[in-house]
Amino acid sequence: MNHTKQPLLVQFGAGNIGRSLVGQLFAAAGWRVVFVDVSKTIIDALNARGRYDISVKEEPPKTIAVENVAGIHMDDTDAVTRALADADLAGTSVGAANLAGVCSHIAAALPRRDRPLSVMLCENLHGAAELASGYLREAIGNGTVPEVGFIEAAISKMVPATPPEVRAADPLAVWAEGYNTLYLDADGYVGGEPPRVGGVAWRRPFDAYVDRKLLLHNFPHAAAAYHGALRGKHSIWECMDDDRVAAEVRGCMHEVSSGLAVRHGETFTYDENRAWADDLLRRFHNRALGDPVFRVGRDLRRKLAPSDRCIGALRLMQETGLEYTHTARAIAAALCFDAVTLDPSPLPEDIEIMRAAAADGPEAVLTGVCGLDPRGDAPVIDCIAREYHLLRKGDKNG
Repeated sequence: MNHTKQPLLVQFGAGNIGRSLVGQLFAAAGWRVVFVDVSKTIIDALNARGRYDISVKEEPPKTIAVENVAGIHMDDTDAVTRALADADLAGTSVGAANLAGVCSHIAAALPRRDRPLSVMLCENLHGAAELASGYLREAIGNGTVPEVGFIEAAISKMVPATPPEVRAADPLAVWAEGYNTLYLDADGYVGGEPPRVGGVAWRRPFDAYVDRKLLLHNFPHAAAAYHGALRGKHSIWECMDDDRVAAEVRGCMHEVSSGLAVRHGETFTYDENRAWADDLLRRFHNRALGDPVFRVGRDLRRKLAPSDRCIGALRLMQETGLEYTHTARAIAAALCFDAVTLDPSPLPEDIEIMRAAAADGPEAVLTGVCGLDPRGDAPVIDCIAREYHLLRKGDKNG
């Protein structure tokens, strides 16, 4: 880190996570934060004000002022290169599809640097470091790859979409919950000791923290949406106020907590997992956040993918030989997810998956989208299919 002047973070992506978590934590620690984004509206507002506010949706609500920030448009290659050349740390929150473009900027800046560069990948994406490393090698071509450390992240902060009318009045407005911890892979940092920043938790072995976030947060969160949708709920807090839905969510958390204590026993005990889960239950009940069921449940092709939250939880239970009753029922509920009724702009693929399960049977989706083996996973497939038909029957009976 450059100790002769205020340290600089170059953050690609000035969206919800970029501003509400990454930018907030580093600015509060005395860093200069320069956002790089494709939105001219956001970049212009950042440069005009040099600050923004985060509306913390808790009871009581509060506002966090984030200062000492600026912006660069993604297309301003020279300015991005200059900023990266001087950066003490970089970060991304742009989505997997846009990592290649970020790596092109990094490749252009590396010849102008005289020290290693570490890049936080705040993408909630399995294998993000390997993916980014591949993109960087492609961007550099046949040249030598300088010392770049790609740091994987586990982000547990819940940031629902800011209402359009609020964004129209203030393009920098962002709503978020009060939770403010960013878990980062300590082994991904290069060039000395990782910087100490309040709210940033450097951890190893990091795969345990990635699993905990995906399987003990994302999966039960989705389970709340899928079970809640079947009972006509529209916000996650409404789902959690329903005793039957809450019981299913707690059941999923118990199963996953047990599984994680076996898979990652050197890192987490069951009691530690349950304590983390209990805090999540409190956060899921947050009425002020108003997290919509459709936001948490949508994008079924990703959330039912073989390595993602739902099937990932199922594989954990299979691996550890533990009970998966609630996990199977949550996957069955996902196959019933009615995107047309819930979502103001439903994804066509969500509609296709729900209709395929209804027309061809849940087995077709489980072996197709979810990647389950018709033979090796036959008992699990049968279990989920039974639960699916029971849930559909209950839905029709009201």
